[in-house]
Amino acid sequence: MFNKNESEGVTRNVRLLHSAVDEIVVIDSSDPDKYNELENSLKSFDVKLYRALPLGHLEPLLHYGISKTSSEYILKLDSDEEPSKEFIKLIKQKKFSNNYAVYWVDEENHSLGYKTVLFSRDSIKEIIGRVHNGMEFNVAAKNLPKDIKIIHHTKNRNMGAYLEKLLEIESYERPIPVYLKFLKHRKKYLGMVPSIFYSFPKPFNRILTAISLGFGGKILFFNSGVNGLSWSIYEYQKINFFESLPINERLLRTKIAKEMIECGVIKYLGLDKHTIVESLTKTFKWDLSGLEVFRKLLLYRYKNKKPARIFPY
Repeated sequence: MFNKNESEGVTRNVRLLHSAVDEIVVIDSSDPDKYNELENSLKSFDVKLYRALPLGHLEPLLHYGISKTSSEYILKLDSDEEPSKEFIKLIKQKKFSNNYAVYWVDEENHSLGYKTVLFSRDSIKEIIGRVHNGMEFNVAAKNLPKDIKIIHHTKNRNMGAYLEKLLEIESYERPIPVYLKFLKHRKKYLGMVPSIFYSFPKPFNRILTAISLGFGGKILFFNSGVNGLSWSIYEYQKINFFESLPINERLLRTKIAKEMIECGVIKYLGLDKHTIVESLTKTFKWDLSGLEVFRKLLLYRYKNKKPARIFPY
């Protein structure tokens, strides 16, 4: 599990899962008082708890987290995600033969699509660390029945602030000019479609590009759970956000993304080396938001052509 300031969710999931799994690893990026609270709440359980500096989203810490596990199969959860009773029953059986995508719903049982959360260690092709696309696998995931699900708790989340954070992160990782070239390179003729639409006059270029990315998501992202309409709206917001930035900021983020997009943020920032994660964590003063930490590490890497080994204040 990955956590930042949601100790109740971690404790809940530990209680639900501790008798169903072989080990529990928690990567915690909470503020110091919340970390102490979590540490105290887990004392009665056999949990491996590791401290890691916040990075705005969990994906850059995926490599570090997985390196701390030892099991053949891995179940990846956030602290605001809760496995259903049916899912826990399946886990207890431990009769896995595939990677599995699990149906994802909110507290009111509205569909959020499918997400691959249970996978074998050997099936991991690459741990990239990009938001929405943290890992690539050698095999396609099997969709489990919809009664086997994960509940995503979002009632207490400021969704407007959460969306702004995602758009900010994406503007560094996949700004639209770089992303369209990436798709053409990876998907050839299919990947050219959004680029063609983006060359149209405004504002039609934004709308058609967003629709092509959203409804092409099942193919572009190999994800049968992609909600085309929701993803199109998100892509439209992403395009608008990037193009609303000052020109010098767009140029800077585009240059960073060009360096980073093929290797992924984890390798770009050196976060595939646990010693760097631990050194950055040790020298971090816990006085900045995860998004500010993310920006500082990216700018240091871009200007110095090497990852920071101590936190660059």
